[in-house]
Amino acid sequence: MQSDDADQADKEQAEDANAQDLAGDRRNRALAAALTRAAKELSKAKSQLAQLAQPPLTIALALGVDSVAYDSQGVQQARLLILNGSRRMVVPLAPNIHAERIRAGQEVLLNADMVVVRVGDQPVTGQVRTLRETLESGALLVEDPSGQTRVAARAGSLQDQPIEAGSALLMDESCSMALAVLPESDQSDMLLEETPDVDFSDIGGLDRQIERIRDAVQLPFQHADLMRRYGLQAPKGVLLYGPPGNGKTMIAKALARALAQESDGHGVFLSVKGPEVLNKFVGESERLIRRLFARARSLAGQGGPVVVFIDEMDALLRTRGSGISSDVETTIVPQFLTELDGVESLDQVMVIGASNRIDMIDPAVLRPGRLDVKIRIDRPDRTRSAAILGKYLGSDMPMQDDAGPEELIQVLVDGLFARDDDHLLGKVMDATGRWQPLYLESVVSGAMLHNLVDRVKTTAVKASIEQGRQVGLDRGFCMRAVRGQYEETLEELSGQDPDRWADLAGLRPGQVQEVRPVDGPGERS
Repeated sequence: MQSDDADQADKEQAEDANAQDLAGDRRNRALAAALTRAAKELSKAKSQLAQLAQPPLTIALALGVDSVAYDSQGVQQARLLILNGSRRMVVPLAPNIHAERIRAGQEVLLNADMVVVRVGDQPVTGQVRTLRETLESGALLVEDPSGQTRVAARAGSLQDQPIEAGSALLMDESCSMALAVLPESDQSDMLLEETPDVDFSDIGGLDRQIERIRDAVQLPFQHADLMRRYGLQAPKGVLLYGPPGNGKTMIAKALARALAQESDGHGVFLSVKGPEVLNKFVGESERLIRRLFARARSLAGQGGPVVVFIDEMDALLRTRGSGISSDVETTIVPQFLTELDGVESLDQVMVIGASNRIDMIDPAVLRPGRLDVKIRIDRPDRTRSAAILGKYLGSDMPMQDDAGPEELIQVLVDGLFARDDDHLLGKVMDATGRWQPLYLESVVSGAMLHNLVDRVKTTAVKASIEQGRQVGLDRGFCMRAVRGQYEETLEELSGQDPDRWADLAGLRPGQVQEVRPVDGPGERS
């Protein structure tokens, strides 16, 4: 018994010793892990302190390598020309940086001893300037929005790149070096370069105006030698004016196409809308005008005629001092005139303007020697309306057996030019104070005639769908179209300020003092 008790006691003592050993081992491992973590935290803290203790590095712009040599041990001894803010400096280059790999325009980092210790990429931010011209030395003459100029160097990436005048350039902060040519902004959409597909044969009822503009523009290009023999010069510009929707833009496009055909397709039509040139930033509108003419000269230099078409010219070149706008025209008009009269030749460039309000254009723009030829594109009368309708109602259209193009055109013309109560829009007061009736014929335009024919065709399409067969155009469709056009025009007149409507409709400026619409169709005048 005593022996068994002793064995049990020894066994318990051995188990207690093992448990103590395991506990001690766990404590040792925990302590070792804690010491390891502490060592890592201490190392991290030292690294952070070392980072915080590092001296600052100065960012500068490399202008080029000043000198480079190698000592007897083959170690590079180079110096770099840099731009530090507005200061030009020559500083040492760390031996581990290859001088031949550094290009002008790259960012470099300098330590506290003003030694270049790292080379970065080219900056992606900076000032934006416009290229005025490239000098013979290759340097660039750039200008800011206010028109101030300075000479700038090229970054290495631009050394062999041709840059067009008017291009937007990314400059360093001091504007001493051009770093990149910026892509054209959304405003480039204003300069539409094309050869239009409109031909003079597509225009109806404007034979006399087309002949005048051909004499003014095509003759100088077609017979330049003969013009010089008689001492005649091509006009610098042509102004097409008159109420809206009567073919001014179509004439300009047809002219551009005719000139392009005569020059083996090398002609270009540059189109810009006057209101789109206006910009809230000072000097930006003037920059766009300079760019427009620079682009025209560049294209003309390639051997073909260039037509610069400025639509809504009254919005861009408004009379100075009129007080109607924010007076931006006080700088835009002189800039336009400078480009038109400038020392740089405008050979092969023709400026064509279009406006609904010639009375709002600055008189200096309209004087002889600038926009020499002025052609009024007025509303079509009965004869011209029939000619225009004939362009849209050809014999190839499906028609009723008893109707031909001439009969349908006559129905449309009779309806548009009827002077009765069913076609009365209202009354207008003229400059003498007398009231006159305002009929639908008073606002007929080429655009209205096109819309009228579309109404007739749409009615025929709907009838064909309803009847399940092709329905030809007939007189009834034409009369319904005229009635619909009258009601739409009356609704426009009644739904807005009548005087404002008269301006938009292009009624004679200064001759219409007041407009009163009728209360409804058929009101007596």
